[in-house]
Amino acid sequence: MAKEKIKRAVALVEELMAEASFVLSKAQVFQAMEMGETAQTLWLSAASLQERIAPLLDADGETLEAAVYRMSAASCYEKAGDLGRAVNLYQAALAGPLREATRKEVQEMLATSLARMKAASSGRKTRRVAPAS
Repeated sequence: MAKEKIKRAVALVEELMAEASFVLSKAQVFQAMEMGETAQTLWLSAASLQERIAPLLDADGETLEAAVYRMSAASCYEKAGDLGRAVNLYQAALAGPLREATRKEVQEMLATSLARMKAASSGRKTRRVAPAS
């Protein structure tokens, strides 16, 4: 019974990985074709799939690979313009085991995303509400 459950879990992870890879490839193609709206939808879909894969890998004891999937999901969210999710996933990846060179790269990606968030928020005009009379 336990072996059957493990086989199903492995099959699910492999299926999600294949789907994520397919969607990621499509996102890259549409981005290259300058079809931004379609690419954005695909980046979000790829990110969501990769985000689902990470905890399954954690549960399997594959923490390093899980961190890689979190980084990839973060990158996809960043490309889709969802900087908040990107930042959260970069931080989650940094909480896991990473090689030192990879850790530095993720820290740089996190800093870039945070800077973009700050620039986006400072670029918005603040609305003032008139005081009640």
